Order: sequence, then structure tokens, then C-alpha cells
Amino acid sequence: MIQNLSTHKEYKIHVYRASSLLSRLLGLLGTNAPVLNSALHIQPCHAIHTFGMKYSIDVLFLDQNGCIVGVFEKLKPNAVSKSVKEAVSVLELAPGTIEQCQFRTGQFLRFQADDEFRPELASLRNLFHWPINLIIALFWSKFILTAGGHAVAFPHAMNFGILIHNTLLMLLFLTRRKSHATSFKIFDWIVPVLTLIFTLFLRPASEGAGELNVLSAIFQYLGLAGIIVSLLSLGRSFGIIPANRSIQTQGAYGIVRHPLYISEIIFHAGFFLGNITVHNGLLIVLILAGQLWRSISEERLLTLDAAYRAYSERVRYRFIPGIV
Repeated sequence: MIQNLSTHKEYKIHVYRASSLLSRLLGLLGTNAPVLNSALHIQPCHAIHTFGMKYSIDVLFLDQNGCIVGVFEKLKPNAVSKSVKEAVSVLELAPGTIEQCQFRTGQFLRFQADDEFRPELASLRNLFHWPINLIIALFWSKFILTAGGHAVAFPHAMNFGILIHNTLLMLLFLTRRKSHATSFKIFDWIVPVLTLIFTLFLRPASEGAGELNVLSAIFQYLGLAGIIVSLLSLGRSFGIIPANRSIQTQGAYGIVRHPLYISEIIFHAGFFLGNITVHNGLLIVLILAGQLWRSISEERLLTLDAAYRAYSERVRYRFIPGIV
């Protein structure tokens, strides 16, 4: 209940208190839509942001006496409010509440929190979504610059293909759709990241593979072509962690269910044929195990979706048509 002492009116608004550091930091980030007749009271606070929010909010800044010292109606997502120096707390409300209740600067409010606010796990994901994207983009940009340098210095198809591959990875990762469902099992996060890291430690052999060089090149070209086609087919459903970003059934995904993983396996197998060392052999085994884990963990999540179950009935093979 919120009382407006200046207009002598009462409003049946359920007030949640965000008093801990985590609850103040995350706020409403994990929510998908505003809740009518509900408010979040954040204290201390004299400025807010809406980065990662999915909807607009009304905002009232209050001083220590409960006087409204700042009013922001329908503050849009990905915005920052002005800092209100006199404010010691803020009320975040559903959009339209200020107009409906006719809250104005200078009015005095009185209320008590009905419940302690407990942010959802999704709040963390929304908060760190863009910072993580930026870090990974900077990480990938290094490989794009390196691949671009090689393509200029040694202009042949393989180097241009690797440049296209790395550029696609970064663009699709940055523009990927938000997931409808995401696995939060610890190994479903660790294994994909480690698999990616293992590929970075593959090293050219000091001596060539002789008669295997031709076969090595064939495998690498086939794998690279498959990777590029698979990424284009996957589009904005691309991701590293197992998640449902909408089911893709066209292009390479109309042939097998995991064309990207088998293409990467073919590419790395080709690299190993041309660079046979114990070091590379161990990494290839770990990469293969990682890709198999990823395919299994993704399907475990995606089979919860009826659309994917129907797709699996239609496209029966994971990696190689008619075999597996």
C-alpha cells in the first residue's frame, strides 16, 4: 500500500524492498513484463539504468522524508536516468502508474515494504549479456585481424576461408537471438568453452606429412566449406552454450542435425593429417569428445521442444547421412 500524504489518497500497490547489494544491482532485469500494482523500492539510490530491460518503467525518486524529488515516466530500456542528488531511494513502477496515480514532484509518499525482493537467475544473464559479448568480440577480433593479415600476405583460398569463418563467428555471436531455454548444468558450460580453447592450442608440425598433405588439404577445405555453410544455415540461432534459440531446419540442417560439429571435426582431422604430433593428437581426441558432448547436451535440451522432436523424426542422423 502506498499513501499519498499530499492528496490523501491510497493505492493498492505491492511494494518489494531491494536492500541487498545484489538485489539493487539486478533489480527488474530478470523480468519479462511489468507487473501492474507492483513497485520495487531501491535504497540507497539516486540514479538508475535500464540496460538489459525488456520494457519501460515509471520511476519516482524520493528524499529521506518520502518527498518525490524526481519523476521519470516510461523510462525506456537501455537508458540511464539523470542523477537526482536529493534522492535517497527510488520506486520503480509499471509504465503508466505515474499518470494513473497523478504522482508529482513535491508530493509526500508513505509506504512500507510488503516483501523482500529476490532477483531471478535470469537477471544475471541479462546484466552480463553485453559485457560478455564485448569481451568475446574483442577476443575474436584478434583472430580476424590475424586471419586478415595471412589472407593479404598469402592470398589463397584457405586463408580467405578462415577469415570468413572467424568473421561469421563474431557477427553471429553478437547478433544471436535470446534463448527460450538454456542449460545451466556446469559441464554444459565448461565443455564447450574448453573445446574452443583446445582448438587454439593446435600447432603446425616442424616437419610436413609428405604424402598425407594432399589428403590433409582436402579434409580441411571440405571441413571449412561445411563450417561456413552450416553457420549461414544456423544464422542468429548460433551459440556456444546449449540453448534453444529457435529450431533451424533449413540448409545444412535439413541434411543432418549437427552439420557444424561434423564439419569442425573434419577440418581438425585434416589439420592433424598434415601435422601429426602427439600434442596435436591428444588435442584432437579432446576436441572430438567435446563436440560429441555438445551434440548430446544440446539434444537433451532441445528435445523438450515439440518442434525439435518433430525435426528429429524427419532428420534422423546427427552427423553423417545414413550412418550416424
